Amino acid sequence: MPFCKQFWLSAAWVATAGAALAAGAPATPRAAAQANAAAAAKPRQPDAEERLVQIIALVQNQQLDQALQAAASLTADVPHFQAAQLVYADLLRFRSGQPGALTPAAVAQRAMLLPVKHAPAAPADAVALANAAASAQGAQTLEQLQGLQDEIRRRMHSSQALPAAGQVPSEFLSLSPSVRQVIAIDASQSRLYLLRHDKGQLQLVDSFYVSVGKLGVGKLEEGDQRTPEGIYFVGRQIAGPRLPEFYGKGALTLNYPNDWDKAMGRSGSGIWLHGAPPDQFARLPQASDGCVVLANPDLIALMRTVDKLTPVLIREQLKWVAQSDASHRQNTEAFTAVLQQWHQAWMQDDPQAALQLATPQWTTSAEGQAWQTRMAGLFKGRKVELQDISTYGWKDDKGEIRVANLKLKSREQAQPLSLRQYWRKVGKDWRLFSEDLQNQS
Repeated sequence: MPFCKQFWLSAAWVATAGAALAAGAPATPRAAAQANAAAAAKPRQPDAEERLVQIIALVQNQQLDQALQAAASLTADVPHFQAAQLVYADLLRFRSGQPGALTPAAVAQRAMLLPVKHAPAAPADAVALANAAASAQGAQTLEQLQGLQDEIRRRMHSSQALPAAGQVPSEFLSLSPSVRQVIAIDASQSRLYLLRHDKGQLQLVDSFYVSVGKLGVGKLEEGDQRTPEGIYFVGRQIAGPRLPEFYGKGALTLNYPNDWDKAMGRSGSGIWLHGAPPDQFARLPQASDGCVVLANPDLIALMRTVDKLTPVLIREQLKWVAQSDASHRQNTEAFTAVLQQWHQAWMQDDPQAALQLATPQWTTSAEGQAWQTRMAGLFKGRKVELQDISTYGWKDDKGEIRVANLKLKSREQAQPLSLRQYWRKVGKDWRLFSEDLQNQS
């Protein structure tokens, strides 16, 4: 029987990897994104994920010796990459002639599996290495083993599931020139996409495997072990030495709960993008208490790239649309017209017209009334320009909203006033229900 049918990876997985290889597709989202990026200054060594995908491609081609050698090298270089250790252990077991595969029926025979202690792969040592793989420290449960298989499946699937060139997540409506990049996270794919913004266009430049909450997404309350869904913004960067080891090499804070979350009664705090503990290269697809967890090399790369206030979209499943899509463009233009209407109402010293664009709950609240006074004072007798507008859409089972980041600037101001607004769709109209200074936390 051919090796690829005996190996624990399903034939469908191997066939998928082979099809991509035969079609000349890039090995991973990372390779594809960087190949599509405008400039790569110098050659780059494959990262751990790319090497894992290459090993599975070797398996598909039944190049067992090369696959075993590559797996030995990868696990030596990245000893805490448990998914790679799993592949390496199964390659060793197959080479040594040990029967069985990682199915529920065989799990009991190999409960002591990870991590596999690295040793040079030589034919004479194959049985000894396989025995070491079977008796290595760290009892693994069926759930852990299935989680590692799921991680490999997601990494492989993502190598063939890149969005088409020119497509963007539908929630990104318009971006000001000050927004240099955006982040979009697809929980169903365990994938974080980094897109660069240049002259009104978004381009995929990188992609990273991530882990989300143990119970998935859709956070409702503190301690529910779910990752929130929504539009958020990066606040602070926290360096690794300032954090417990559990958070890896650092963290990027997010503004959860945002004003929509608060309006819907969602609670919780401390949702970050952060690294992995020192004894893990990556975590299982659903393993956090609600944060988004990256491998430390990926987290470091992200921290070097993203700015404060970088938008972060988190969805169970992203919907990608062409930037030229008529419906997407129409949604953007329609909401931009609402912002212009709001601006003109204040410019014409007509607070009542401006307030008609807000919800009664907002206009009658103490917070809303304080902001009315502030806006009236800002616009009174002045020409105030509306600048640097970015708009984002969001829709869930509680309603549809728009988030607007914008600046108001007059000659009398040394610095523009940076606002973040939340608008809710009421019937066919948009109504402002929250307005505040852009959150820096």
